[in-house]
Amino acid sequence: MTPKVRGFVWSVAVLAWLSGAGCGSDQPLCAQIGQQAPLAVDSPLALTRDPVLLRAGDMFVLAGLDGNTVRWGQLSGTGDLIGEWAFDLPAEEQPATTPGGQSLGPLFAVASKTVPGDQLVVVMGVQASRTDPYEVHAWIHDPASAVPLTKQVLGVQSPSGSGLVRVVAGSSPDGTGALVAWAWGVEGQQQKTPIQYRMLGSGPDGVQMGDPRMIYGDLDPNSVPVWSCLDTTQNNAANLAVTLVEAPNQEHLQPRWHRFAIGDDGSIGEQVLIDMKFDVSDCRIVSTPVSDGQLLAWQNNASNGGTYFASLTPPPPDAGPDALANVTMLQVLASASYGGYSQMPELAWIAPAGYEFTIGLARSRGHEVLRFDVFADSRGKTLYLPSVSGNTGPVSAWVGIDAVYATYLDMPGSPTRADAGVPAGSQRYLVTVSSPPDLP
Repeated sequence: MTPKVRGFVWSVAVLAWLSGAGCGSDQPLCAQIGQQAPLAVDSPLALTRDPVLLRAGDMFVLAGLDGNTVRWGQLSGTGDLIGEWAFDLPAEEQPATTPGGQSLGPLFAVASKTVPGDQLVVVMGVQASRTDPYEVHAWIHDPASAVPLTKQVLGVQSPSGSGLVRVVAGSSPDGTGALVAWAWGVEGQQQKTPIQYRMLGSGPDGVQMGDPRMIYGDLDPNSVPVWSCLDTTQNNAANLAVTLVEAPNQEHLQPRWHRFAIGDDGSIGEQVLIDMKFDVSDCRIVSTPVSDGQLLAWQNNASNGGTYFASLTPPPPDAGPDALANVTMLQVLASASYGGYSQMPELAWIAPAGYEFTIGLARSRGHEVLRFDVFADSRGKTLYLPSVSGNTGPVSAWVGIDAVYATYLDMPGSPTRADAGVPAGSQRYLVTVSSPPDLP
């Protein structure tokens, strides 16, 4: 069922109560480092520049690409690598790069054969030449199996326009299944095409491939909305989901965020819609579920733009069928304060903090955490994630119910190019960021 949504409807009385429910304005920090766990310095995986942090039951999986070698391992919440494996992709298996410069992978997800996250799924879009069809490949690695690395072709499409627009993948928090979605069209433009997806579940013999399905597959092609910013969830949601932004049309005069929950059998379940007052630039948008609702944060490159948030709270269970969800939406950061949109750090996550929320910002000189109330007022000072030299690599985060887990490299020296190597003396951390509803 798609919930009905109204605009900014919080009452003044409710807002006044909520503003006092979080940490006080006299607190220096309204988010805290719960744990700073260094990973082993002799681990090639820990020194991979840009790995992804995936949840797998009570553990995590860390996975990344080092040249043509995939490195991955199971990671405890205290930063201990329980197992670490590596395998080479075939030399001819390289992710395609679209004419607009977008790389179509690799993306990582996990599945379960005997325990959560004991199999790695590597996804990418490939194309042998400009005239060959695009294919979406999934490589399944089972370190406990004597069977060689296997490849599954999830989808094939003849080139159209500039080719494949996007490939995305995500894992369920219990580490037992994955979702891969992709779409074909013209790179860099909003799309009006159905989105294909497949579920990759777990079975006694390893990963099981679900049937191909489509988002908007039940609509007439002329009725498919123009969309952009295709993504999947990677947080504490009970279900995997596909998310995107629909362009304004006659039905809704503003951009609209649309979330499709996907069941274990691949069926589309609950859908959530949020009309957005401000457009999303460069697909800089993050989301996470909270108390049966949703939190969004996104960025806009207008001259008076910046970072915005939206919070959706559904009606209470005993509300009538015509009850509307409550949505509040405000700007929390102005791009001008950073010297313009091009200098604004990109979003890493949005996470609940009682009736307030935190936003993680990815910065090469040190990642930051900011907390806001529902008035979009800052709550306390900025929390800087630990860094010895103020030179940090990309951050990958997983938003849980009570905390955010983030991993990144702390590197000596000054910030370098994103494609530069990892300097000697670098240290990877797994950091837990907590934001209690109330602080003493």
